[in-house]
Amino acid sequence: MICFVITWPRKTLKRLRELPGMPVHRIWSYDALLRAKTLPHATWIFTDFDRLSAWELELAAHVYRELESAGMRVLNDPGRSVGRFDLLASLRRAGRNDFSVWRASQRDAVNRFPVFLRTEAAHRGPITDLIPDAQALDRALDKALSDGYPLRDLMVVEYCAQPLPSGIFRKRAAFRVGDRLISTLAVHDTSWSAKHGRLGVADESLYQEEWESIGRCEHERELVEAFDVASLNYGRVDYSLVEGRVQIYEINSNPTIGRTLEHPSPWRVQSAAMAEKLLMDAFQRIDSSAGQEIRLRDQLLSRQRKADRFLLRSRWVI
Repeated sequence: MICFVITWPRKTLKRLRELPGMPVHRIWSYDALLRAKTLPHATWIFTDFDRLSAWELELAAHVYRELESAGMRVLNDPGRSVGRFDLLASLRRAGRNDFSVWRASQRDAVNRFPVFLRTEAAHRGPITDLIPDAQALDRALDKALSDGYPLRDLMVVEYCAQPLPSGIFRKRAAFRVGDRLISTLAVHDTSWSAKHGRLGVADESLYQEEWESIGRCEHERELVEAFDVASLNYGRVDYSLVEGRVQIYEINSNPTIGRTLEHPSPWRVQSAAMAEKLLMDAFQRIDSSAGQEIRLRDQLLSRQRKADRFLLRSRWVI
C-alpha cells in the first residue's frame, strides 16, 4: 500500500484510482495524520509543504522519523524540504540556473530585468506581466501589496524563457518517484508563462518529438540534481531549455496526476499512455506489502494530540 499525505482533499490525486496498474493506496490529510495514534504499514509520501505552517512542518517531520525508524519506506522529508525561493536561489548560486530570484523585501537589490512577480506558496503562476525596469517593479510590488499578497510570500523572478523556432513556448516536465524519473507531457503555449497550454498551437512534429523523448527521459542528470537540491524524491519538476541549457522553474511536491485519453494528435495520445505506464511502474516499484501497524510514541506528537482534543471540544471566541 502507498499512503499520500496532502492538504487539500483529493484535488490532485482524485483520478489516481482510475489508472490501470496503480497499487492500493490511501490519501491522508495532515489533520488526520497528526491526530493519529497508529499508522498502517505502507510506503508514505509527504507532500504540499508550501501549504503548511512551520509548526505543522515540524510535527510532520516527527511523524516522518517515526515511520522511518519503524523500517517503512518514506518519501519527502518535511524537515529537509526546500521551498521554491531557496531552490531557485540555490540553483542559481550553483550555476545550474541562469536566472536570478529575489524576495520582495530585497527590491533594491534587483539588478537584472525583465522580471515578474509570483508567490512562493501556491501554484498560481506569475501574478504580473513582464516588468521592464526598477520603477515599474516598484509600482507592481505596491499594487501586489495593495491587492493583499503578503510581502513575505512575494518573489521577484528574472525572466528566462526562449520560444521554439515556430514562435511558441514549450515547458517540459518530469516526475520523480523514488529513484525513477519519468518524462511526462509538455505544455505548449503562445505565452512565455506556459501555465496551462493552448490546444492547437503545436504541430505534429512537436508531438512526435515529445513521444520520442518520453521513454528515455532527457536531461535526467540535471533534473535529479534539482530534486536533490530540493530534498525531494517524489514530485514533478517543471523546466525548459534556454540556449540549450536546462532551466528549472519549480518542483511541485503534490503534482496533479491526470489522464489524456483524447487529443487531436495520435502522437500525444501515445505519449500520454506511455508516460502513464511508466509512472504506474514506478509506483509499483515503491509499493509496500502489508505489515503491522505502528504506534506513534513521539512525545511532541502526543502533546499536540491532547491540545487538539481540547480545542475540538471547546467552541469559543476570545
